[in-house]
Amino acid sequence: MTVIGRRSLVTGGLALGSALAISEKSVVRADVDPGSLPHLAQGFGLAGDADPNPLEAKITVFTVASTDLDASIRFYRDVMGFSILEDGSLPAGRSTAPGASRLGSRYVLFHVPNSKRGASIRIVQAPAGAPPIRPRPQARTWDPGLLCMEGGTRDPAESYHVLASARVPTISPPRYYPYRGIGFDVDPMSYAPFGPSGEQLFITASIANNRPEWTEPGLHTVPGNAAIVSLDQRPVDDFYFHALGLRRTNQYVSQQRNCNELIGAPRDANFLWGNVGSGVSIEVWEFQVAQGTVYPTALDRTGLAMLTIRVKDLALCRARCKAAGIVPVGEGALPVPGNANPHGFTLRGAVGELVEVVGA
Repeated sequence: MTVIGRRSLVTGGLALGSALAISEKSVVRADVDPGSLPHLAQGFGLAGDADPNPLEAKITVFTVASTDLDASIRFYRDVMGFSILEDGSLPAGRSTAPGASRLGSRYVLFHVPNSKRGASIRIVQAPAGAPPIRPRPQARTWDPGLLCMEGGTRDPAESYHVLASARVPTISPPRYYPYRGIGFDVDPMSYAPFGPSGEQLFITASIANNRPEWTEPGLHTVPGNAAIVSLDQRPVDDFYFHALGLRRTNQYVSQQRNCNELIGAPRDANFLWGNVGSGVSIEVWEFQVAQGTVYPTALDRTGLAMLTIRVKDLALCRARCKAAGIVPVGEGALPVPGNANPHGFTLRGAVGELVEVVGA
């Protein structure tokens, strides 16, 4: 009979145990589907408790490039009821934004005196024969890019009558399109006219029974909100977050035929929309279509060409851009209300829109 010592027994047991452990471990690895294990996922997040606008960014000027400044003046002054704030000459070399070198020397700034809403509209002189940014009719609502500027009116029926009497082209008469169950209830009526340079406006009014009293001095407010169209909102959101610190604050789904008719989309079109930042007044739309044409903006093409956004810390904004690899496409800035020589730079957004950033 062979005698096995205690040490040998222990050693052998350990060896056997290790072998079994290895064998069992191997079986577990072979049998477990990695996809069944918990893992980190990246989702669509809203601002939540985070500051959605740390640089206090806000649209202050919409730039429209026009080959006929007199026609643009008549439209915004005589039809829309805005006032000329400045009518001056562009300082040479003040901006190197795309197309700025081909601009004429004149610019006009419009506003509404004593208004509590909206921004300003800057009309710059595009070169003769300049092509449109969003050519009609081939440019469609769902084609990515800077689509329109939105303002308010006291009465959509009166507004439409004034513009129709002046033979201003519109996509449709005013349309009513209530939203319910999206965090707030709204009863708007809106329509979309076009300025003489092909720029698209979006004029809207609350027609709810409990709407606040209209306190603006005229029939219309100067636009204060911009709509940017995409087929994928994530790159657009990323651009505004990395460049300006703006975080998405809301997200809604639009499947309304009335809304689609007034913006010129197919009646059954679906799109998402929501705001980036708080108080900056930028809506990002995402149309659920397979493809579209991107229409980048430039100052030497006609139409709605650029947004001017004011920030409280221009150096910090520039540093954010540098850290994110966002390279300015222009330096300097065009005149803004009360400042003929502002400090700033120009960026190109994710769907080709020009964004002029200026200091407070």
